Amino acid sequence: MVIEDVLKEDCIIENLKASTKEEALSAMCQVLLSKGYVKDSFSAAILERERLYPSGLPMEGHKIAIPHCDSEHVNKSVILFARLEKPLEFSSMGEPDQKIPVQLISMFALAEKKQIGTMLEVLITAYSNNAVLDAVLKAPSGKEIHSVLYNAIGAQLKDKEAG
Repeated sequence: MVIEDVLKEDCIIENLKASTKEEALSAMCQVLLSKGYVKDSFSAAILERERLYPSGLPMEGHKIAIPHCDSEHVNKSVILFARLEKPLEFSSMGEPDQKIPVQLISMFALAEKKQIGTMLEVLITAYSNNAVLDAVLKAPSGKEIHSVLYNAIGAQLKDKEAG
């Protein structure tokens, strides 16, 4: 898997307006559906998985959520990234009772099930660098957000393939 195949400039949402995490996730799913990346079942699958297995990362500094679902709901692999206009409450991955304020969402859809674990590891490692998330929050445009993510995620993918 190479970064060019999964991170597209037209899959960056600069300032997503939503009042709940469900509203934000549904809006993101609609973008993927409209571009043909996912099947009609994707949105329901994302929302159900988020309910059962929360995706908020309880990291130091900036908070991000990494929602995804099974590959059976995906036509073509992609990462859709959204910077929220204001933080929304997500449950923490591993500790569902812990609520965290998330302003960044990195939703991924992978057509191959075997790549899901690798992608999760790559994204968590890239987003663990608070400077990356800081740069995304300060970026003046979707093009700039794409550039920051392209470099951070791309470096992790290369390291993973080399290792």
